[in-house]
Amino acid sequence: MPAGSTMIKGARPAADDRAYREALERWRRWLDHEPELPGADRRGAAPPRRVLLISYMFPPAGGATLQRPARLAAYLPTCGWSVEVVTANHERFAWYDATMEDSAGSGVHRVSGWEPACLAGRIASLFRLHTGTDARHHARVEVGRQGRRPTSRFEDALYWRLTALAERLGAGDGSSLWQGPAFRAALRLHRACPFDAVVSTGPPHFVHRIAARLTAVAGLPWLADLRDPLISDFDRGCVGHQPDSASAKLERMILRQARIVVTTCPALREDLLSRYPDRSRDSIRCVTNGFDRRDLHPLLRDPAFTSPRTDHCILACAGSLYGRRELSRIVEPLAGVLSARPDWAAKVRLVVAGTIDREQRRFWQQCAPEWLTFAGYLDHRQALALAAGAACNLVIVPDCAHGRMSIPGKTFELLALPPHILGMVPPESDTARILRRAGNATVVPFEDAGAVRAAFERIIAAHLAGRLIPDRNWQAVEPYDRRRIARRFAACLSAAVQCHCGS
Repeated sequence: MPAGSTMIKGARPAADDRAYREALERWRRWLDHEPELPGADRRGAAPPRRVLLISYMFPPAGGATLQRPARLAAYLPTCGWSVEVVTANHERFAWYDATMEDSAGSGVHRVSGWEPACLAGRIASLFRLHTGTDARHHARVEVGRQGRRPTSRFEDALYWRLTALAERLGAGDGSSLWQGPAFRAALRLHRACPFDAVVSTGPPHFVHRIAARLTAVAGLPWLADLRDPLISDFDRGCVGHQPDSASAKLERMILRQARIVVTTCPALREDLLSRYPDRSRDSIRCVTNGFDRRDLHPLLRDPAFTSPRTDHCILACAGSLYGRRELSRIVEPLAGVLSARPDWAAKVRLVVAGTIDREQRRFWQQCAPEWLTFAGYLDHRQALALAAGAACNLVIVPDCAHGRMSIPGKTFELLALPPHILGMVPPESDTARILRRAGNATVVPFEDAGAVRAAFERIIAAHLAGRLIPDRNWQAVEPYDRRRIARRFAACLSAAVQCHCGS
C-alpha cells in the first residue's frame, strides 16, 4: 500500500485550529533554521584527511540501519574528512531504496566477495556466456527489489543452495565470506593513496575483523562503530543473557585493538566501560543516530502530510518486527480499546510498514483485524511521509539487555516530526529519556498490556477530540541534527589519530 493512501485531508475542530496551526508554524520555523556550526566554513583550511569506511551494506540497499553509514559518508567531508567506502557488490539485500543513494556521498568501492550472493551471480554470468542465454529470459524481481537487476530462476536457485551450504558449514548466511576480498581491496586502496584512519561500522559485525586486519598490516588508527550490541538476547527464545562465544570473542578483540570505540547508545557505552575496566573512559564514546533536515524539507511543501483529519486516527508502526518485537503486544491492547469503544472502530487504523518475521506473518495473514493494514516495505521518503501524516507513531523497544542498550535509529527522525510518539520502551532506558526530554510523547513498557491499552485509549481520544497538538521541545531535538552528529564523529576520528600517534 503506498504511503500516500494513509494521508487523509480535512479540517480540525475550530476551537483548537489556532493552537494546531501555531504548533506547526513553530516546527516549520525550526526546520527551516539552518544553524551555523563553528568551523563549518573550511575555506583556507588544511587539506582534508582521508578515512576508509567499511560497511557491508550501503545504499542503494535499503533499511533504517543504513542511514548512519550513508550520512557519515555524506557529512564527514564537511568536517575535514574525505571518505571512501568499501561495501559489498551484490543486490541480494532484503530491500532496495534509491532515495537514499542520492545523499550517500561519493567514493564508493563495491567489492565482490565469496558470499553466496556474489558467487551465484558470477556462476550465472559464466553460464549465460557459455549457453548464450539472455538474462532477461525467465527473469524476475522480488517485492522490495524494484530498480535492481533482474535475476534468473537459475541464479536464484543457485543462491539459495549456496546459502544452505554455508549454513551447514557454520558460516551463517555466508555473508562473512566477503571478508577476504574486502580486506585485499581496502589494502590496495590504502597503498594507492594512503588513508589517515579506518572506520568499521556494524552490524554485521564481521566488518570489524576486516578493519582489525587492515590496522595490523597498514598501521592505521581504527575506530570501531558499534550500532548495536555484539552480544544480544533479542530472540524470543532467549531466557538468560548467555553470550555467544564467537560474538564474545569478537567483542574482546575489538575492545583490545580499536583505538576508539563508538556506540550509538549511552547505556551500551557504560556497559562496555564496566566490563573492560582497562579502557579509558575517553576511548569509548557515544555518538547517537540523528535526523537530516534535507529529508524533512519536502514535507513542508505538502500540507496533507501535516493536517490529518480528526475523524480518523492513523497509528503508524514502521520498522522490523522480529524476535521480542511481537505485533500481538500492539494489536491485542488496541483490539481491547476498540472492543470497548465500537464507535471508534471505523475511525482507527494501525499501519504496519516494514518487515515482519515468517512466524508472525503466517499468523497475521489469517487473523488480521479489519483496522490493521500491512503496508509492506516503504522506502525512506515513503516512510517519512507515513510518519508525518500519522496521529501517532510507535517506537518499540523490548525490555531485554539488547533493548536497554540500543536506541532505534528511526526514533530521531520521528522526534524531528510533529506527531505524537508512543514509546513502548523500558521506562528507565535511554530511549525513554530522549522521548521524555523532547516532549509530545507517551512512554509505557512494551510488555505491560494494561499500560499500552490505556495509552492507546488516551491518545485516540485526544486526537479525535482535536486535543493532540503536534508540538515538541525542538531545542531538545536539535542536538541530533546529522551535521552535528558528523562533527562529534569527526572529533572521535581525530582522537583515534592522536591516540595512535601518541602510542
